[in-house]
Amino acid sequence: MQCELMIDPLNSATGFTVLGNDTTNLAAATTRFGGSASLEFDKANGAANTVFAGAYKTIDKVIPSRLLLPTRKVYITGYFSAVTNLAYAFARVGTDASNYIEWRWADSLFTAGAFTLAEATLGTAYVTGTGWAEDSNDDVDLDYLAVGAAFDAETNTLADIKLQRLYIGD
Repeated sequence: MQCELMIDPLNSATGFTVLGNDTTNLAAATTRFGGSASLEFDKANGAANTVFAGAYKTIDKVIPSRLLLPTRKVYITGYFSAVTNLAYAFARVGTDASNYIEWRWADSLFTAGAFTLAEATLGTAYVTGTGWAEDSNDDVDLDYLAVGAAFDAETNTLADIKLQRLYIGD
């Protein structure tokens, strides 16, 4: 099966909200790997005291369940100015901020200072709450999307994080 299903191009900051005050400078960046732009933000040592930097938004996406084989891949393009304190990049999709599926891409998959395409297997997702909802056709109904990065310590900072093109493919 040769197929690509775009979850989000991550080419605009419109509709996105930062996960908390450990994320700053959310914007669309003209620096990108293909496409028109990338989603950019920084990890700060904010008062939230978390290891996370990222953003979320409401989406309206239905994915046919027949495309969600556990062996298929989910891809993201990431740019990190440094990977020294990076633990992993993540993408969350689901019903809301309490019910989602999360994929993680280890720091070792990224090259500092370069756009890198990283893949994870759909079946390796972490589930929070009830995960995602299925509609009356057993298709997956996605209303929530979050992308970002986790760091080794809450005090870690990093400027110039860019994410682009979250999609499912073969």
